[in-house]
Amino acid sequence: MRPLHATYALFPFLLFALLLTIPTHLQAETSLNSASKESGRPIQKDTISISYTPVYQMNTDLDSGGEFDVQRHLLRLNFSHPINKEWTAGLGLSFDYEKWNFSRIASLPGIDLWDDIYRPGLSIPLFYSPSMSWRLGVIPSINFAGASGAETSESLSYGTVLSAAYVFNRDLILGFGAGLFERLDQTEMFPYVVINWKINEHFRLSNPFRAGPVGPAGMELTYTSTGNWELGIGGTYRSYRFRLDDSSSIADGIAENAFWAPFVRLGWKIGKKYRFDLNGGVLTGGSLSIEDANGNELSETDYDTAPFVGATLKGSF
Repeated sequence: MRPLHATYALFPFLLFALLLTIPTHLQAETSLNSASKESGRPIQKDTISISYTPVYQMNTDLDSGGEFDVQRHLLRLNFSHPINKEWTAGLGLSFDYEKWNFSRIASLPGIDLWDDIYRPGLSIPLFYSPSMSWRLGVIPSINFAGASGAETSESLSYGTVLSAAYVFNRDLILGFGAGLFERLDQTEMFPYVVINWKINEHFRLSNPFRAGPVGPAGMELTYTSTGNWELGIGGTYRSYRFRLDDSSSIADGIAENAFWAPFVRLGWKIGKKYRFDLNGGVLTGGSLSIEDANGNELSETDYDTAPFVGATLKGSF
């Protein structure tokens, strides 16, 4: 099998090429919060959106000794099609690239074995609205996550997210969901709350499904002015695993990065089709761990609170 970085090096260009083949009257991403304010049903039109998010995680000390910083680039393409008044189907494509820089590493085995991480992914959202009040969703997905040189066949993760939300009125959507994933020899399940609550004319509490430096879900309180800008504050928990180089001293090993991420976001609407967000925050409670190819933990270390800054440019058509 080809190494992961060789197989997917052209993925961003293929994603943009696919975008060019889709009619430009499509728009926006699919989520439980895309309900009509008047009826509570999903908006009945084809939608498409694309976004790009560069993020810089500043230099951070490891408890085991040494330090590191990370440059991240996140690319998203989402589109959906309303089959009828009850059913909506979609497709999501993603590509994440991370550049890690380690220095003065002391005692964590293998932690200097990766530089570049690639994470291309595919999801197929499907939503069903049996009535004016209910929205049910299932989102199966598959993605590859590996350092440069990792075997593609050994870097596969897959799973699904299930959700149910109730539309109480035009200002409140509330529900619950759960995800079940097989991630590189580890099965994980997590619950989450679905919420979209317009508190008043200026404040809204919701899941930040839009693209950003810490990804979707979590919780965000947003203040919207009478103009085209808004201010958000929120947080989420993230954990992801990736396969190590098959030729390293820990051949086909697995690394995991986990952290909490409180953040602040300042956004501007640029006309009806575009928006620009500036993001900042910290990764706290972070840890890095390394396992061998059989999933046996070899080493783990925490790292200090890591500030990050980022920006997101999103277009909807």
